[in-house]
Amino acid sequence: MEKSENIKKEVDRLYRELYGKLVASLVSFFQLSKISLAEDIVQDTFYTAIGQWHEKGLPTNPKAWLFRVCKNKTINALRRKDAQYPTFRDNYTEQTDKAKIAQLFLPHQIRDSRLRLLFATCHPNLSPKSQIILTLKTSIGFRMNEIAKALDMKTEAVKKSLTRAKRQLREQKLPLNVPFVLQSRERLNSVHRVLYLLFNEGYSASNGASLIRRELCLEATRLLKALLGEPHISNADTQALYALMLFNIARFDSRVDQYGIPVELESQDRSQWDQEIIRSGIVHFNEARKATTWSSYHLEAGIASLHCSAASFQDTRWDAVLGLYNRLLQLNSGAHIQLNRSIALFYSGNRGKAIDEVEKLKGMEHHHLYFATLAKMYALMGEEKKAIDYYLDALSLTQLEVARTFIQDKIRMLKGTFD
Repeated sequence: MEKSENIKKEVDRLYRELYGKLVASLVSFFQLSKISLAEDIVQDTFYTAIGQWHEKGLPTNPKAWLFRVCKNKTINALRRKDAQYPTFRDNYTEQTDKAKIAQLFLPHQIRDSRLRLLFATCHPNLSPKSQIILTLKTSIGFRMNEIAKALDMKTEAVKKSLTRAKRQLREQKLPLNVPFVLQSRERLNSVHRVLYLLFNEGYSASNGASLIRRELCLEATRLLKALLGEPHISNADTQALYALMLFNIARFDSRVDQYGIPVELESQDRSQWDQEIIRSGIVHFNEARKATTWSSYHLEAGIASLHCSAASFQDTRWDAVLGLYNRLLQLNSGAHIQLNRSIALFYSGNRGKAIDEVEKLKGMEHHHLYFATLAKMYALMGEEKKAIDYYLDALSLTQLEVARTFIQDKIRMLKGTFD
């Protein structure tokens, strides 16, 4: 049983790491309009891995095994005589295409393909939301429920949007080969959004055993760094978003305790914050600040920089944080931004008004963080019974085990005040 569980975890980890890269490589061969075939081949590769690895155990090099099997399945797809893939059969010359396929699976080519696919799936013929959904699914490898959580949508709505996007790609025969400099600028905002969502899912996971999924954060940061290496495409928003990611990565080690339980900002050991990464974030933020117009990434990076520069929680410049949130609300009036602004208002000294704003906030009734925020505010106000009730509401809305443990600990501590 333990062996089976370990194999399942390894397959899941490799799926996260390689799904988008493999699809990107295959799509660059098949052309973007045939994206479903590429996804089918990659999915089949992982199904094969589960079956064979359970029977024979993990191979010495699982990643190389997946590359090899995926390549072989691609060649087999091209050889088929049935009418399902007539375009490939008509254009297929085995020796030529074998050589092309082998090149797709070189490590440097896989990395380049994934960045290209980010821009390709953010095609301007698609609506902005369709671009993001398609890219999160195809290039990043998000599951449907993760896309739904990231975009605050229902899972069924995500599925329908993805189906429509793929049909549009197929009908319009949109190619993958985006002229990187000439046509990528118009797609840059969507690429930024995708990488922002990828990082956020890693920084505060919607499922799994851990609060932080570092591999997602690091992949988002890696892709954004690669984008910064294309100065004809990247801009001040790219710099600001990269700075934001660095400020957050610098605090990784203090965000959870040794058991993976979340640690609140005021309780974090700031000596664990990586000052070198923070300094790098400041360098990129200073570059971003040269822009005449600030984006939401500038403002969020500014907020993160204020937290990173504070010697302690008490020393945080909460008035400045609140000011940046006020500006951010002018660009993004989403419920999460409103909630965070109310938290800044609370710590800047206007507690009563902050609680009143949170209680009137619409759009977060199904998010555990909303109720956990109210619970914490009431606990700090000395109203333990209200705090417990809100923590119980929060507990009913999260499936993440470490978050449940955190909330249960809070409830126990508050109940202890009555003993």
